[in-house]
Amino acid sequence: MIINYEKWYSHNLNRDMEYKVYGNKGIPFIYFPTQFKRFYEAEDEGVIETLAYYIETEKIFVIAVDNIDIESLSNFASWDKKKRLLRQEEYYNYIINELYPTVKAKYKFKTLPICLGMSFGAFEASNMLIRQPKLFGGAFLMSGIYKITYFINDYYDEIAFLNCPLDSINLLKDEKYLNLLRSKKIIVVVSSGAYEEESLKETYELEEAMKNKAIPACFYYWTNNYPHNFSSWKIYLSFYIKEFLN
Repeated sequence: MIINYEKWYSHNLNRDMEYKVYGNKGIPFIYFPTQFKRFYEAEDEGVIETLAYYIETEKIFVIAVDNIDIESLSNFASWDKKKRLLRQEEYYNYIINELYPTVKAKYKFKTLPICLGMSFGAFEASNMLIRQPKLFGGAFLMSGIYKITYFINDYYDEIAFLNCPLDSINLLKDEKYLNLLRSKKIIVVVSSGAYEEESLKETYELEEAMKNKAIPACFYYWTNNYPHNFSSWKIYLSFYIKEFLN
């Protein structure tokens, strides 16, 4: 398997950022790590091994990006929620305005990338797709959180709205924008297993919001035999990845 490691300075974040790319041909998947984790999580937790056949046969390749949520949404030690949200917005701008055009130019995307994430990574992945449907072909979301209030409680402003996938879907009225989202491949998976309570609740809410906007996403609910961890998520990956290859 071809593996490339990259590190360069982000002007949006004013710090070095790292990422790894597994493969170089096929449908690009941009992997967002779980809470407090880094770009190497995808390899360490067996996500890359689970997808190895599809990477090695050049059906897909995976861009595992870095995370700064310890400085932003998950910086629960800070009472300055405005500052945390601004840092989250800087991360969004890093992905969209720095990383995306860099990897697009280097790997010459033939199809739009799929946003991929579990738990907090699903929050980031859904946010990127909903805010930039022109840039992404869809999303594969597992055991996600989709409301910004999970991180900032009752604080709310314009930046909070922009980074709240559920609110964005519920309040969208622009039919041209909605039609873009309706054309995307979206798969959402969750279970009723251990530590899935909040994800299950918000997945139901996301499904209702997308139904109300006629966005044809596929929602799959697994049993309580599947807890909120990588043992479950790798099974979901194996089970549903082919749906993005059709």
